[in-house]
Order: sequence, then C-alpha cells, then structure tokens
Amino acid sequence: MISLKSKVNIDESFSSIVEQILRSILKSHQCEEVYVMLIDNWFDHKWLEFCSNKNDSDELGWRAKLRLPPFEPSRVMHQSCFRKQSSIQLSYEACSSNPLHILDANRLLAEICSSGVFVWYSFVGTRSDRGSLMVYFNRDRKGAAWYASFIRYPDWHINKVKGLSQRELSELLAINVERGGRDDGRR
Repeated sequence: MISLKSKVNIDESFSSIVEQILRSILKSHQCEEVYVMLIDNWFDHKWLEFCSNKNDSDELGWRAKLRLPPFEPSRVMHQSCFRKQSSIQLSYEACSSNPLHILDANRLLAEICSSGVFVWYSFVGTRSDRGSLMVYFNRDRKGAAWYASFIRYPDWHINKVKGLSQRELSELLAINVERGGRDDGRR
C-alpha cells in the first residue's frame, strides 16, 4: 500500500486524510501509476485544470487534453512515484521517476503515462489551519480532475470542493473509516 510518510514535519492527521482518499481512489480506478506531489504551501481551486481547455470534455466529463498544473518546480517539496506490481488490488511499489514539474513544461497527462492518478497536496505544519488536495486521473488518453480544501477547527473538515460533490468526497473518506482506517489485509 502507498504510504505518504514524509521526511518533513507534516501534520499526520492531514496526511492520513490524503492517504485515505488515495486508497479509495485506487480501489475504484485501478491505475497503473501513481504520482504524489507535496506542495510547499496551501493552494486554491484556481490550479485545477489551469492550462487545460475546459471545452474538450466528453459526455462523462473526461478531457482529451488535460495538462499538468504549472506549479513552480521550487514549490514541489517532494515527489513520489508508484507502479502497480501485480494483479493484487492495491499492490503498488515505489519507483523512480523524472520530476513532473519542470520549467516551461506544458505536458499532457497522456504524455506521462496511459493509466495514472496524480495527487498534489499541501504541506500542513502543526500550526496550519488549512490544507488542499488536487487529484487528476488519466485513462485511455483522457483525463478528469477535482480539487478539495480542508480547514482545521479543531479537527479537519471538508471546506470547499470543485469537480466533485462534498458527498462524493465524504464517501471517499468513509470507505476506509468504516473498516477502522485499515486496508492492509489485517483485521
């Protein structure tokens, strides 16, 4: 299973939320590759589909030309890449990859991989009161994306979403909570 343990001092309860959502996404999407980027600070919904043509979607909302958001490379604190290892559900192994965010890059998701999940989440220190998460998918040369922000008062709560409903995001969080937060085969 994919773990987001970071070398930097990030709020564990927020990274746990991101892990739960990622685990739920991988259960339903079965992607071959996963890219996870830790961004140096909170970011807002304006980054969602920033360089993409919003008029090229099909009847299901998938875009033919979904592009990576143009985060400045210096904002990426950490990038991880994972590849599906076998037919066993949720079996991913860390692998090396080139940085996704490079200067003047305007790349399509389909140029990076044919089946992937791309996750950007904000660095949240122990004193931070807001966090952000953005998820892009691609499959068969088409992509979809959504964004969510969270606030802490006193615990983490969904604040705003774009590209999916709060109910859908709550369901992604509830899948693992109903099982006691574990999905590693142990009970």
